[in-house]
Amino acid sequence: MKIVRLTPPGTPLTSTFDVLGSKSYTNRALIIAALASGVSTLSAASMSADSEAMIAALRLLGVSITEQHTAYGATLTVEGTGGALRPYQGEISVGPAGTTMRFLTALCSGIPGINIVLSGTERMHSRPIHELVAALQSLGAEIDYLGTPGCPPLRIRSTSHLKGGTVSMNGTVSSQFITALLLIAPLHTGALTIEIEGEQISRSYIDMTLQSIHDFGVTVTHDAYKRYTCDVGQRYAARTIAIEGDASGASYLWGLAAISQGRVTVRNINPQSAQGDIHFPEALMRMGCSISSDTRSITVEGPKTLKGIEIDMSNMPDVAQTLAVVAAFAQGRTVLHGLSTLRVKETDRIAALHTELTKVGITSEPGPDFLVVHGGTPKGARIATYEDHRMAMSFAMISAKVRGMEIEEPHVVLKSFPTFWETLASSGIFVEELSGT
Repeated sequence: MKIVRLTPPGTPLTSTFDVLGSKSYTNRALIIAALASGVSTLSAASMSADSEAMIAALRLLGVSITEQHTAYGATLTVEGTGGALRPYQGEISVGPAGTTMRFLTALCSGIPGINIVLSGTERMHSRPIHELVAALQSLGAEIDYLGTPGCPPLRIRSTSHLKGGTVSMNGTVSSQFITALLLIAPLHTGALTIEIEGEQISRSYIDMTLQSIHDFGVTVTHDAYKRYTCDVGQRYAARTIAIEGDASGASYLWGLAAISQGRVTVRNINPQSAQGDIHFPEALMRMGCSISSDTRSITVEGPKTLKGIEIDMSNMPDVAQTLAVVAAFAQGRTVLHGLSTLRVKETDRIAALHTELTKVGITSEPGPDFLVVHGGTPKGARIATYEDHRMAMSFAMISAKVRGMEIEEPHVVLKSFPTFWETLASSGIFVEELSGT
């Protein structure tokens, strides 16, 4: 097992970073560009393992994708198929890439002649996908569970494109299920309508999907996030797109400023982004940080004393771990609501946060969809990461101020932020790789 030992610089961090492209936007754009007619160029794209998993799968489906890598992201050239994807026969493994699993389940269901097994890691095979599969089956998909009912791995067969129609989906489970259906809506032989039961969670991710679809020339209408409609006859057109910087990845860098009483500027970021995580600095401002921005950057300056807050994280669940660790340094308690989806991510993130916060000397109270963090004085500890990239990066922030932090399995950051440790080192934090047991 590999471990990184982190040593603080001894002074508040003052750094400027260029964040890499958004994994969420990159994977949406890859699916759409693959279905478009013509050649699309995606600049500043994510170099994450999740995006590489998507690229590898699309190549098996007959999509030509070339990559040019730079320090600031990848430029991807995608030769669209116009919807005529290769009917692959065999297995496609996506590893731990949840977004890739959901998007490919929908995409492959409408490829005439396909016969595949879609699989992933052991944890992936316990993550729910029933809502999406049921919706696809109602549209004509042939999908069978090969393991635990309601979870991957899946066998997907198809003899034709999916028909149109109206499907109902539970809005409280995962926005990725709705996104998966919307991305392939132009492939259906009829108009597609998705009706939402209950409250639509993670609306920001739906907004990102609708924006991505619109960027490639297709219109999807929605009625207050209760009904989505894509009319028949629309087709994606090739585009040249610059991928926005990843606000989720930026959160850890802003967190360094909050914890260390420092000042951090993150560039290649859009303050007006549809990404829900772009509002993370606003949460830090409520805790006492100073925030400033221009059209392409956001700067966070940490206060002498952070204060606890109560906040609904349902529209930015991917930065809940970031905020929970920042809250460990705050005076008073911080209450994070709206965390129901964290129970079924790469790990049970609420339980993992509680366990690892205890290791660093911080008391927390986990609930079914909330976490209460009682701020204090964190101490150094060895942190388990549970094969979860966000656990590694969140707890690494503690090293901006605290000695003795060690992070197990540091490679997990490849999933979304492959240059994270190099970025952390550039801030002045000493990053040392060790072998452990």
